[in-house]
Parts: sequence; C-alpha cells; structure tokens
Amino acid sequence: MKRDEDSSAARTDQSVGTIRLPEAVRTLVTAHRALVLSYAATDLRFTLDGRLVGDIGEATAASAFGLGLCRKRMPGVDALTRDGRTVQIKASGIGKGPAFSPGEGCADHLIFLMFDFERAEARVLYNGPEAPVRAELPLKFTGTKRVSVPLVLTLDAAVDELDRLKRVC
Repeated sequence: MKRDEDSSAARTDQSVGTIRLPEAVRTLVTAHRALVLSYAATDLRFTLDGRLVGDIGEATAASAFGLGLCRKRMPGVDALTRDGRTVQIKASGIGKGPAFSPGEGCADHLIFLMFDFERAEARVLYNGPEAPVRAELPLKFTGTKRVSVPLVLTLDAAVDELDRLKRVC
C-alpha cells in the first residue's frame, strides 16, 4: 500500500486482519471436529492447544510475514526477520491472551495470533515491539502469566505503523 493512504487501511491489509490457514491445518480441524462429534456424549473436548497451537502459530506467522524460523531453540525467540530482528510468536485458540513464562528471553518484536479453528483462520491481535507487552507482566513471577486480550488490543492500537512487520501474503 502507499504510505499516504489511510493508516488504518494499511494496518488492516498489511499487519493484522485474517490469515487463511493452510490446507494441512484445515484438514486437522476437520478431523478434530469429527473426533469431537464422535464423542459428543462425553465431556471430552480434545482441545487443540499447547505445543500444537504454538507450532501452528509459528508456521502461520512465518508464512504471513516472511520470517525465518529459528532452527536452534533460542529462549523467547521463535523467528528472525529478513534484516535480523528477533521475533517472538504467540498463539491461542481458546480466546485468551498470550502466555509468558519466567526466564524467557526477550525478542525485538511480538506477533500474537488468535485462531478461530472453526473458520480455519487466524487474526493478528498484536504486531509490534515486544517490550510494551512484557512491561505488563509482573517483574517476578512463577508459572505462566497471561496478558489479557483487551490489554493486548489496546497495546496494539498504540503501535506506530512503522514498527509493524509487513505481511508478505
């Protein structure tokens, strides 16, 4: 998009919005639905969470933003931009904000995706510097802490357009 166009339009097209999930993930979602329906008489939900959601988030963000995923695990860093900036990728499929663990390293940038597995889509809820989101965590904590979705959206609204990663697809 041209820089002189409305920044909200640029933001919608370039940095947030909906990302269509790949066919392989849509197949997984269809299989998940069938599994849940097969056990509808039980309380089993077979949620798609944990490492699987995180890995789908990393793959989705890498494709959408042209990121190189780290082959070697780096604390708090999942990917690198083409110019070498570090990126942390967080994802949720349960409507909750990004979760952080103590001792994770810090990245230059944070992408937070919210999955709607029923629609096979992901929405970018945060695309900007990681520091403002991390500043909302307690200085010292144990276990896992989340930053609420409303707060993430507020922080995202304050991100300067130049500080956002641009979508490549």
